[in-house]
Amino acid sequence: MSPYQNKEKAEWLAVTKDLVKSHPLDKDEIRDIAIESWGELWRTRIGSGESAFALADMYLPATVVGHFFEKLFLRNLASKNKELWRGPTEKSSKDIVYIPDNKFSIEMKCSGQLGLKIFGNRSYGQQSVDPAGTAKNKSGYYITVNFYETTLTLIRFGWIDHADWQAQEAQTGQMSGISEEVYQNKLIKIHGDYQLAAPVQLLSGVGQKTAETLVKSGIVLVKDVLVYSGDDRKIMKLKKPAQEFLGKE
Repeated sequence: MSPYQNKEKAEWLAVTKDLVKSHPLDKDEIRDIAIESWGELWRTRIGSGESAFALADMYLPATVVGHFFEKLFLRNLASKNKELWRGPTEKSSKDIVYIPDNKFSIEMKCSGQLGLKIFGNRSYGQQSVDPAGTAKNKSGYYITVNFYETTLTLIRFGWIDHADWQAQEAQTGQMSGISEEVYQNKLIKIHGDYQLAAPVQLLSGVGQKTAETLVKSGIVLVKDVLVYSGDDRKIMKLKKPAQEFLGKE
């Protein structure tokens, strides 16, 4: 049963905070392991000797980057306590399995688009038909990670129910998404200095044309807005959105 069942939407955020607080993995640990794993990913080299090359020198599809990151995150988490955490061993397992109690197991979703949305495949937004009970339960705890190129931009932790996933209306669409209500009330943002390197386009009010203008003034990243000491009013107005992006309203 969903922990949000019979709860008004105004109560969702309080439910989420309780769920996150009761979880054996805390937000600081999630952030630290994510940052550690992200750094390891881009320090990785392929091959050996003179033919070896850095992963960072390759063009990698975002799905591949996300997959590698998820594996590193799991290994780094499990290495800290092998009695508590492991990877999936069967079709029905979550991405990160909490050995003592499966209700705390976690799904992980990554997105490498220039934005802060998360997507699942189409099956996430479809009603599950699994009489044998072997399919993965798509409701439960989630860690979501947004990144762009080689930069982590936002980590979230919370709970998503299967019913929250909405498949694309077109039959040819292959993705599912979640509503703004779910982002705001069922996922807790895990802020940190890692966000300083995020593209300025992720700030509220910054579209493509504004971003192009900002680049001419040397404003490319969120941290550039915060350290700006000039008198350009448009840039000065972005300081508040930058603080909000970092969770420092």
